[in-house]
Amino acid sequence: MSTSALSVSDPLETTANKLRGLGQGSVRFITENPAIALVILDNPQRHNALSGKMMAELRDIVLQLEEQQYQPEHDERVAVVVSGSAGKSFCAGLDLDFAREHLQSGEAGMALNKLMNDTMARFARLPYITVASVAGPVLGGGTEFITAFDYICMASTAHLRFVQTRMGVTSPWGGARRLVNSIGRKQALKVLGTAPKLDAVTAHAIGLVDVVVNTDKQGSYEACLKASYELLNGFIQDEQTGERVSPGAIRGMKQLVARADLDQDSEFELNLLATVAAKSSKI
Repeated sequence: MSTSALSVSDPLETTANKLRGLGQGSVRFITENPAIALVILDNPQRHNALSGKMMAELRDIVLQLEEQQYQPEHDERVAVVVSGSAGKSFCAGLDLDFAREHLQSGEAGMALNKLMNDTMARFARLPYITVASVAGPVLGGGTEFITAFDYICMASTAHLRFVQTRMGVTSPWGGARRLVNSIGRKQALKVLGTAPKLDAVTAHAIGLVDVVVNTDKQGSYEACLKASYELLNGFIQDEQTGERVSPGAIRGMKQLVARADLDQDSEFELNLLATVAAKSSKI
């Protein structure tokens, strides 16, 4: 299906369905562990960059997680871990091959950004503790995504870079607002405006990364996943008594914290993006 039919006036589910068959890769949802769901961004040929198909699948999973919080068979769940596929980037942002082929119009791009802005906001509000297992580089739209997590475990061999201004755009998916909440106004402005390449130690020093995982590149995938699960132990089992912590209480606390973070103005955000992008020589 062509994205020429995409419109910012489309319902979000219409946009998702139009994107569903576009591009390669997949987003896998693994629920073998009753307490922790695992989501894998799987597009290794494109360094786990997000195609239209993957954006639709990621949204499906977020909506499914929203629904499952009320289902008794998922009552043990307290956390979600997200990783890129092994041996590649966590997420290299938007799949540029997909973008060149299917996002020829500004209207199509704005419709996609409206969808992803909502998906990221929903992900940030999920009643689960969320951890990004970052074994490889994070760029562009990938950095928008990691700002939606509660915690980030990052390999010492990885790096991240908010390249949005270098592409002639502002923050399209809510990342700037969430970054301010995470690391403060001055640090956020510096990271967004000067686009430094941040290694894990530097990102930890400014408060963006929570756990630096000392590893080589070959072992980074497994090491980061292990660190992510270890970070979650205290949310599942009391460290002093060994007793299971109430999953409902953990989910409830996450909801309270998420509501305290809400200062959402996505309409302004998307309008600003459109204005800046229209004047940019990079687009």
